[in-house]
Amino acid sequence: MQSKFIPVQFPEDHEAVIDFLTSNEWPFHGTSRLDRIQATNIQIAGPDTASFWVEADGDRVGLVRAFDLDDLLDGSPLIDVRIATEHRNRGMGRIAVDSLTDHLFESQPVLHRIEATTRHDNQPMKAVLHKCGYRQEGRLVQAWRSSNGERFDTLVFAILRSEWTQVRGR
Repeated sequence: MQSKFIPVQFPEDHEAVIDFLTSNEWPFHGTSRLDRIQATNIQIAGPDTASFWVEADGDRVGLVRAFDLDDLLDGSPLIDVRIATEHRNRGMGRIAVDSLTDHLFESQPVLHRIEATTRHDNQPMKAVLHKCGYRQEGRLVQAWRSSNGERFDTLVFAILRSEWTQVRGR
């Protein structure tokens, strides 16, 4: 399988992003089924956000974002990973997280760490983060509220530049 990691072009890709977000279900995000307005409100581009398509064999199979990029010296950017429903459990999450992690550390020399959060019951994402060298740093009890009001624990993962260097053999 040939995969690519391609920057989202804004505003050119705006409609494609909305279509991608509304045509898939996101069971471990705050809202599992986005309507057009909700999808439009997700920050895709800006001074503190970068987004990328994940392609496999010419098809767009994922969308990943890094945000809070305006605080690289003192803070940690967060990542958001969305893999299309029909492409889950095929290794695309790992490709997406590895590609985004590599991009952030390679393009931002001052970056010290990257964070990711997920619900405690999102076993696939927890596995992907571990395989990509992220480690669990914490658990926020009932901090994740779904659109139906149900509460879940939030797990916080991170990778330091020094850990990334070891994992990638750099």
